[in-house]
Amino acid sequence: MTRTITYAGIGTLVVIGVVFAARPVQRRFNELRSEQALISGDTGDVMASATYQRFKARREAIAAMRSALLAMAAAESTFVADSGRPTSSFLGRYAFPNGRYNLGPTVEIQRDRWIARTGNSHTSIQCTLTAMLDTVTWRYHPGAPVCAGWTAAESLAIANDTAHQYGYIPAPEAPPTPVEPHKRLDWGPVNNTPPRMPFIRKETCEGEGCTITGTWAACSTVVARADKRLDAASVFTIHPRERFTALTADLHVLEPGIVAFRRPFTTTIPIDEAGLVDITFSPADTLFVLNYLGEGAVVWRYRGSTMRGDMFWADRPPAARDTFGLVRPGKTVWWVRVRNTTGQEGWIVGDYDKMATGGYMDEIERCLR
Repeated sequence: MTRTITYAGIGTLVVIGVVFAARPVQRRFNELRSEQALISGDTGDVMASATYQRFKARREAIAAMRSALLAMAAAESTFVADSGRPTSSFLGRYAFPNGRYNLGPTVEIQRDRWIARTGNSHTSIQCTLTAMLDTVTWRYHPGAPVCAGWTAAESLAIANDTAHQYGYIPAPEAPPTPVEPHKRLDWGPVNNTPPRMPFIRKETCEGEGCTITGTWAACSTVVARADKRLDAASVFTIHPRERFTALTADLHVLEPGIVAFRRPFTTTIPIDEAGLVDITFSPADTLFVLNYLGEGAVVWRYRGSTMRGDMFWADRPPAARDTFGLVRPGKTVWWVRVRNTTGQEGWIVGDYDKMATGGYMDEIERCLR
């Protein structure tokens, strides 16, 4: 009898011990199952971990790139409908909304398609959209944006975060690259005197992939003049589907664009000898926009200095819409010195609707059909 009582007591203690020991195990199991369900659900409503935050930032970057590509495709379709050809410059009525952290899009025009690519400063993934040419209807049919790219650093970071969730020791991360602080230069006192017009930029052109020399072709009739004036005497005429040679080109800024400021605003520009430089515009400043270079880059004049900058006013965040804005677009004329097949030379007004320049984005075949 005594032995039976002893065994019963020991059994009771064992059961009680198992129950108490199982509670933290069950609690940890439930926590892991909840975290796994949250990550698998991928709702974006709750930040479950550093891994999940990276996924969310990457999803937002991909969404911004896809949205920009689709908007660019719509603008490209409008341009093709108006001119019969694709373009790599989207200004004026062809401008489209773009994410502030997007790097692009850039457009490559090929014989039977155009391809748009864009990146984002928040991820190494890049997105591409291709539009194929239908040779029956001569229309371009854009597909869906395709995004790809995954660096070893991203893979390692995600693996480390996942291991940390389950108590494993993550691999050591590389030390962050030191960021060089931006410089500030003394631009002198406020000076809102515009440059003398016309402001002439020698041997230059506007837009991505533009060219100023080589064999070109006319899409329609082009008149070559003796001087860089619309009222100058006619020297010869270039007819549609005729090839000619471009010798050089000058860009004449007839009227600068104007950006005005209601509140102070700071932006960053690269200057060769100084690196990255911060410029703070005040409500007393006027920024004169001279000419477009391509991929969002322009030449502007600020406090008497002419320099390269970016079109920060083209994609203003909501908080900056009452801070600054383009109040007047600029006016430019592109003059190209050309020679015809008989050796005559003259000046023509460069116009992508009337001629093809033979650049890597503008094959002359489109004007020879």
